[in-house]
Amino acid sequence: MTGCKSILFIALGAILLVVSSHGRDHVVKRGETLSRIALRYGVTKDAIISANNIRNPNLILPGKRLTIPEKSSITYAVKRGDSLSIIAQRHGTSVSKIVSVNGLRDANSIQVGQKLKIPTSGNSSKASGSNSREVDLLGATLVNQLRAITPTRGKWKGIVIHHTATPEASAKGLDNYHRQQRKMQNGLAYHFVIGNGKGMRDGEIHIGNRWKKQQDGGHLKLEKWNKENIGICLVGNFQVHYPTRAQMDKLEGLIRVLLKQCRLTSSKVTTHKLKHKNHTVCPGKLFSFLALKKRLAK
Repeated sequence: MTGCKSILFIALGAILLVVSSHGRDHVVKRGETLSRIALRYGVTKDAIISANNIRNPNLILPGKRLTIPEKSSITYAVKRGDSLSIIAQRHGTSVSKIVSVNGLRDANSIQVGQKLKIPTSGNSSKASGSNSREVDLLGATLVNQLRAITPTRGKWKGIVIHHTATPEASAKGLDNYHRQQRKMQNGLAYHFVIGNGKGMRDGEIHIGNRWKKQQDGGHLKLEKWNKENIGICLVGNFQVHYPTRAQMDKLEGLIRVLLKQCRLTSSKVTTHKLKHKNHTVCPGKLFSFLALKKRLAK
């Protein structure tokens, strides 16, 4: 055979497959939907829509030939503490897409060790390459959101880690507290907040307005420190409980992105206690700064 396509006709009912160097073609049968076709080939519905420039995904006629893009998924083994939302955010996709590709009936019922097909998207390539570790920890979507914010050049000299010292909290609640009780005009004192599942989703990263607007923090005692240090606060009291696995994963990923953006080394990462000795125990005795430093060194 010659040319860029090798055509293989297979008599399987009314199905016609064309195998090419760019993927396969599928001839739509009566009653088929894009979701069902995507599930069959292990790709996403959006990938098929994009590959065929489909304007109305709800209107595909029998006999229409669709190009099926190369398989756009990876296999992931569910780990303890995982949820579909965490897995989706980590890989830059959505819960609905994972449910569709895997034919799941209950999005809230996954088992440790269960193998899932995780659809990937074109957005992943923008944040991959030298940022593969960040993408693995945060997901391509969040990495791209962070990279869309340009830090003020030369302003940021370090990153300081805090805890709320409360068992639960939310970025909104902290913002209200800082405005009303601490009389902070710019609200939330931190640039980022990472949830623990109580008040915010476990591992959820809130990007504060102070970071979006590149404003000084309000998380340290001295004004000069607030002018040049990025504040990251983890929800929880780490004098009593350990940070969650999701929190530590997201913290590592976030710090990696920030270090690259601000052209800093991991030596510029510290804790509130180390920054202001004899003033506070924040972020608590059960927060292992040494373990974090080892993770950042990998």
